[in-house]
Amino acid sequence: MNIRRSTALLNEFAVVALTIVVTLGLERLFTDRSFLQDLTVLVVAAHVLAIACRHAGLGAGVSGIVAIVGLLVASNLLLFPETADRIFPTRETFRLLGDDLEIAWTTFSGEAAPVVPLRGFVVVAGAPHWAAATLADWAAFRLRSQLETIAPATSLFVFTVLLGDGSRPVWHGGLYAAAVGAVILSMRATRRVHDEVWVARGAGAGVAATLRTGALAAAVAVVVGVFAGPALPQAGEQLLDPSEWDTGPDTRRVVSPLVQINANLVQQSRFEMFSVQVASPDDRAYWRQMALTTFDGRSWSRSSNFDDARGPVGSDVDPSVPRRTLRQTITTSRLGGIYLPAAYEVAAVVESGEVGLEYETATGALVVTRGSEADAARGFTYTIDSAIPDYSPATLPSDATVGLDAGFVSEHVALPPPCSTGQTSVDRCWPDSVTALAEEITADATSDYERVRLLQDHFLDPTKFTYDLEVSQRHDVNSIEDFLQVVRAGYCEQFASTFAAMARALGIPARVAVGFTWGEWNDARQEYVVRGEHAHAWPEVYFAGVGWVVFDPTPGRAPANNGDVTGQTPAQLNENDEGNRGGEPATPTTVAPFDPAAEVPRSGGDGFFDDEFDLDLGLEDETAASPEAGTSRWLRRLLALTGAVAIIAAVPVTRALLHRRRFARVASDPVGRGEFAWDRAAAALQLAGLAPELCETPNEFATRARNSPKSLGPVDELADAVTTLRYARPVDPTPHVRAAEHAAATITTVCRRQVSAQRRWADALDPRTINTN
Repeated sequence: MNIRRSTALLNEFAVVALTIVVTLGLERLFTDRSFLQDLTVLVVAAHVLAIACRHAGLGAGVSGIVAIVGLLVASNLLLFPETADRIFPTRETFRLLGDDLEIAWTTFSGEAAPVVPLRGFVVVAGAPHWAAATLADWAAFRLRSQLETIAPATSLFVFTVLLGDGSRPVWHGGLYAAAVGAVILSMRATRRVHDEVWVARGAGAGVAATLRTGALAAAVAVVVGVFAGPALPQAGEQLLDPSEWDTGPDTRRVVSPLVQINANLVQQSRFEMFSVQVASPDDRAYWRQMALTTFDGRSWSRSSNFDDARGPVGSDVDPSVPRRTLRQTITTSRLGGIYLPAAYEVAAVVESGEVGLEYETATGALVVTRGSEADAARGFTYTIDSAIPDYSPATLPSDATVGLDAGFVSEHVALPPPCSTGQTSVDRCWPDSVTALAEEITADATSDYERVRLLQDHFLDPTKFTYDLEVSQRHDVNSIEDFLQVVRAGYCEQFASTFAAMARALGIPARVAVGFTWGEWNDARQEYVVRGEHAHAWPEVYFAGVGWVVFDPTPGRAPANNGDVTGQTPAQLNENDEGNRGGEPATPTTVAPFDPAAEVPRSGGDGFFDDEFDLDLGLEDETAASPEAGTSRWLRRLLALTGAVAIIAAVPVTRALLHRRRFARVASDPVGRGEFAWDRAAAALQLAGLAPELCETPNEFATRARNSPKSLGPVDELADAVTTLRYARPVDPTPHVRAAEHAAATITTVCRRQVSAQRRWADALDPRTINTN
């Protein structure tokens, strides 16, 4: 085989391999690899068809038509065999396709990766992969342009990076870098052969020299993919969550609100958060904000889907359960975040003024719509009708999950993976010892209701557990194990989350609800006044044929309406009603007012340009080029250079514009300016290698920063100023705003001086550092 044919085959193999490598990257979007066989067959078929068209001498237009027809035929035969009595799609094919695409879109917009690889997803992925294979072949062997050959596959690779779950970044980064290097290297060798740079006898040696040189460059590319990629900020995490996109029901992914407990309690304990006007003092309830349904070993969280709330809303309580209507007129004052308090279960939104509201039936969460946050933050009044369920032990089935949907049960009994040999709860796996303790506590129970009551009573036993705010503020599995076996003291976060996790270990669906107890009755105002100290968290347990039932294992707290089921007399802060199983007057409440932190969608991607690879957009010809062709090549090179400069400049320019826009938006808002200063400092701290975590309050992070060997600047001053602005709402916020901004500027200067210029440039050009808030 002559040298031209050998290099051509090498080039074709490299181009095919690049598309297949990108196809492998889709595993980060799906729960299993069942999609891989079908997509690989489609990709190979697309390349074979493109190669056949090229060797047959078909023009680009005809080849494009052939590619489209080939995609329809191959997809029909491969993915819709039930309609394969003909090789072309039929009406039945398109009907099935429409159904599959609708299901896929609902899943895509409502769930975060990884998801089940439904047939609709394979169809949606197959079309762009087919197009990428066709375009790559055209660019490699007709245009002979390296950049345009790599671009289609790179676009798909970036898509999987942005939307995938971030798993196996080293593996995928290394494979992608190696495949790109192979394409560039093989195209360079092919071009040199076609241009006859060497005499015939020296051609083989020349190609070998090119391959050796290029292999070294490809090795560098692999090193970049393997080592530099995982070191980038947020590497290994999902960068974009499609469930956050505004497509129909509003989806907002939030971190557990159980993360700012002590700071919020200190700053807001005696401040009025909101008031609830009801017909009489007897109309009281836990004013609930949301429920957390996912425990990942580190914290409880929820990804929610909301619908517009005007008039009646959906219900998650079984219609057979007796209910009474409670109307509440709620006026907010210091309540932060998007979640609004209301008695469970909301039945209808009567009035909300100019502030738009949305509701999620599954968790009973009422929220402020996007765009209305600023109006709501200033305080507003809304009127809600709630249908208060009247549960009784007799209505609860002995098996809480009998007849329930398997998917629902799986979601609400899910726990972190069990600890394997050599692992402990420090690894955020689930320890067998906690399950064994739950089974021991409930050994005498004959029904799930009895198991839940025994768990609750275990925590309410004053000889076993005490209420204490001075405990660790962690929220992970290890803190649960410490709480049960060592500390045996905590506040409602520990009691509620541990109870819910142990119920799940017994196979009983459970979640953690967050909100407030009913507060203090103000006779003059004829309403309940709810302060920061009334914030609370409690578990809810699901019983088939009934719905979510409230329990409360926190000493000194008991719901207002559920006494028959819980066996408790209603009790809250400092109340010592007769029969209250908390015993002593309760310490001020435990969970801070809810201020959820939304995962900010981020976008990113990186690439490189190396002159050694001679990235050329010009159409190479084996014969001498005409002056017009030369002009065209230089024009293309100029356009490529301009595009490269635009791409490089896009990140810092976009960041600067977004910063200006955000600062202009919060210029007259002291709290917003404080948050802006905190985010600015957080970016600099991350650059220095010590960034605040979502589960930390500013003061918690400042404590951790003090133990850092690095000099980070006045982090304590910034944390104090931001905390005061967030929660104390001083009469004159100007000094605190100035303190926050001055501290942030100093921290930024100190941190940036500690890193190399190369690191600063990398950060400046990294698109994933762009904050779209």
